Amino acid sequence: MAPSHRRPLRSPARLKAPMERLYEEFDWAARTPADAIRYPLAYPDPRDQEVVALLAACLAYGRVSLFGPWVAWALERMGPSPHGFVRDFDPARQGEAFAGFHYRFNRPRDLVAFCAAAGGILRAHGTLGAFFAAGYSPEDATVGPALERFVGEFRSPRIAALFPRRRFSYGYQHLFPRPSTGGACKRLLLYLRWMIRRERPDFGLWTRVPPSALVIPVDTHIEHMARAVGLTRRRSRNWLMAEEITSRLRLLDPADPVKYDFALCHKRMSGDCPGRRDAVVCAPCGLRPVCAHWRGWRPLERPA
Repeated sequence: MAPSHRRPLRSPARLKAPMERLYEEFDWAARTPADAIRYPLAYPDPRDQEVVALLAACLAYGRVSLFGPWVAWALERMGPSPHGFVRDFDPARQGEAFAGFHYRFNRPRDLVAFCAAAGGILRAHGTLGAFFAAGYSPEDATVGPALERFVGEFRSPRIAALFPRRRFSYGYQHLFPRPSTGGACKRLLLYLRWMIRRERPDFGLWTRVPPSALVIPVDTHIEHMARAVGLTRRRSRNWLMAEEITSRLRLLDPADPVKYDFALCHKRMSGDCPGRRDAVVCAPCGLRPVCAHWRGWRPLERPA
């Protein structure tokens, strides 16, 4: 089998039917308990959903079994209304609210800064979505520029002042990466998918931004699946890879290119895709006709 960076991209005409079948038949409800989206789904109030979703998405690095208990820990301290807690948050008065928090790169001060930044946005704009939409222009090809502005508020000098020597901790910067640095920004793009897409399992709360502008959140699972079905030839998991995969998916569904994300990710995460040819596991898979692992790679179009 040819190295992935030398394989040609799959023809949209060949990909359309298998990808639509995957999307239509995938049991998203069965997989949400294993996904970070389960945390905002537990709240009926849209105002709570967007706040909880941002916290859960930011902390969604590593397995759900690892970060999930810490998301639940933080939410317990926010009380029945995370939106109200964050909106009224005062670092001087509530600076010890998250004492004891310790998940990998992140410490209590990172959550204090998270609440201070999000609270400032809520007081000024009412919702996180209103603030994001104010930074979005229909002339933007994707949500990238608006996300840059959104992250900028979380990394403003006012929030930097909460850290020693006014320098953000590594953990806090990890929560809010800037698209302009070239990283994949997977967790923030996941948050935008939850908030902007109109169909389940996503919430569709931010109606002023079209799903067509979304960029797919690329983690190790999406990277693997994208290589397998010929959506990317890039070797580095970064913003350029996310844009390339999204551009290919946009050929399948221009209005909602990121709709395939949940099914693709969980097909790999659940073990339904072993990453190699397996006669038993692969037998029921509708992606077999376009899968490099199953059939070997045959050129379908010239490389760009």
